[in-house]
Amino acid sequence: MTARPRISLITITRDEEALIGQCLQSAWFCDEKIVIDSFSTDKTVAIARDLGANVVQHAFTNYVIQKQIALDRAAGDWVLLMDADEQATHELGEEILRIIASPDAADGYRIRRILYQLGHYYTHEIYPDNPVRLFRRDRGYIGGRDPHDKVVVEGRVERLSKPILHFSYRDIADHIATMNRFSSRSAMELEPNALTPFKMIANPVWRFFNFYVLRGGFLDGGRGLYAAMTSSFYVFLKYAKLYERRLKTRTPL
Repeated sequence: MTARPRISLITITRDEEALIGQCLQSAWFCDEKIVIDSFSTDKTVAIARDLGANVVQHAFTNYVIQKQIALDRAAGDWVLLMDADEQATHELGEEILRIIASPDAADGYRIRRILYQLGHYYTHEIYPDNPVRLFRRDRGYIGGRDPHDKVVVEGRVERLSKPILHFSYRDIADHIATMNRFSSRSAMELEPNALTPFKMIANPVWRFFNFYVLRGGFLDGGRGLYAAMTSSFYVFLKYAKLYERRLKTRTPL
């Protein structure tokens, strides 16, 4: 009897003691768990090791490089990428085991992420979030632009039906802090130009309309309004910081 392909879970952490345990436990179907930790000051490392994870500490570089470091240490035939604030549903684990045993399995699979926020699961398409998270180790690598990393697969990519649950923010204050941090990193990846002030207005307006109207955010009531407003504000912050950099680099009159 042929042994089933092995699966490696990879994730990165920094001070994730509240969530890392549930993340690792939800990956019950994985044969190894690789955690790259950026010198957490809480119990993250102890919790991960108690749950059987191989924890390696490495100073944070950026999200793309840090996750590639985790991938480089994986030994499985397949790799599942999850963030510390995510959990695989039990049904997803069962689906993954069926898929990788199939002789017709693709090279990578998109998995829908369902965000939990304000005591609510966003099951509508306001967050059409279907990143590649499962892939053959020898067919994928971590790409994208910091802080928005992505898995790049060389080969056929399909989609799984069962989701990952995303417990992204503890509260609104945590959400704002995350937006501030991510918008700074995202702005640093761009170059300001003459259109930056225009984008500071137009892009947030478009993002709100897209989230609230086109994607049906209004169907989620006040929570949908919150999601559309904060998403729009994130875009505004990114271009505002880019505009600030443009002003600082311009030669004074």
